[in-house]
Amino acid sequence: MSDSALAAYWRFFETFNTRDAYAFSSAMNYPQVRVSWARQAVVLADMEAHALSVSWDAFIASGWDHTNGAEPQVVAQSNAIAHINGGWTRVDAQGNAILSNRVCYIATNVDGHWGIQSRFGTDPGQRKALDQQLDREAASNHVSAFLHALDAGNGDAAWSYLADEFLQIGVGAVVRHKHGDELWLPYAGIEALRIIQSGPSSATFSAALDNRHALFYVTVDSENRFQIKAGSWL
Repeated sequence: MSDSALAAYWRFFETFNTRDAYAFSSAMNYPQVRVSWARQAVVLADMEAHALSVSWDAFIASGWDHTNGAEPQVVAQSNAIAHINGGWTRVDAQGNAILSNRVCYIATNVDGHWGIQSRFGTDPGQRKALDQQLDREAASNHVSAFLHALDAGNGDAAWSYLADEFLQIGVGAVVRHKHGDELWLPYAGIEALRIIQSGPSSATFSAALDNRHALFYVTVDSENRFQIKAGSWL
């Protein structure tokens, strides 16, 4: 199963480099969403919506020629979903690096098609110096407290650790939970929690739970307030 998930990961970059919006969109599963601390998440319902949303103009203007995928690591997997620690580097025609990023990819198997359902981007930007990191211990404590509240069945407490809109990524599904909604999230039962990627403004955590695995995307604002913006269970 990891071979199929990893094939979807590499197909993502192969199709991106074609500069063909529909070829690139065929590497996804839908609904599709990219989650970042830097912008509001936009959920794209289908291939047509995704193809209409992409453009290579800004990349080309920066001197971009193609993108190289980072060597991936499958963090956890099932027959239908895989959490992949990966990323990319944009390069010019001479092979010089323009920009690199670390990204966690959620690959899913929808009706026999392995594709990328969602991406959690580290996305280093101008909010803080690029050599700075968020407080990893504080971010870890934030996720741990959320999981303990979830275990206790305390929805109000659990919501206090989430963004106003929390995205739950599943197989062929993106569920948008709005602040105040009753939370229908899997029981946690924390066994281990570790950071997979981090940058100045976000981090992605891997959580080993009772008979399950979860991935959480955490952001921090300019006042060092943490929020969990998205998650995925398998």
